[in-house]
Amino acid sequence: MNLFYRFVLFVLTILFMFVSLLLAIYAFGLSRSNLLPEIIQSLYNRWEIGLLFLVGFIAGAWVIYPFFIKEGKNTTLISRSDLGEVDISLDALDNLVYTVAIQQEGVTEISSRLKANEDGLHIFLKGKILPNITIPELTETLQTIVKSYIEDTTGVKVAEVRVLVEGISEEKKTKVE
Repeated sequence: MNLFYRFVLFVLTILFMFVSLLLAIYAFGLSRSNLLPEIIQSLYNRWEIGLLFLVGFIAGAWVIYPFFIKEGKNTTLISRSDLGEVDISLDALDNLVYTVAIQQEGVTEISSRLKANEDGLHIFLKGKILPNITIPELTETLQTIVKSYIEDTTGVKVAEVRVLVEGISEEKKTKVE
């Protein structure tokens, strides 16, 4: 969590605690019986206070939003046995893909995006190549080598390897972030 998110969460928690305490005091009869109606009446037709509550509502929705979204799958299954399952992270697979793809002659820069589905791993490569390389040959070799390397070293089924030649480059770089 970043610092701003934590700050908003802290402020919302303090406000919730204050409102809870106020309502508890009211519910136990430790305050005047007309205190809550007076507070509500004093808020009527005050747009400044309405904006403040609207900002609080939006901040609360922002804080709880991550609980309702489905996280993407960041691992993929290598094997399943009587002892259990073995998974590998997509980050680890991404490093393997980068290692094998950047070693290909003619590839100067490469980046990848991986997606794990039921039918296997989908690999999307994007990179730059040298100008004196035949693009169809290089991309086909890249697809074949990446697919066989990942399947042979990890056992993960690769459904497809897509390659986008993003540009032509003159010199080989070490790593693209």
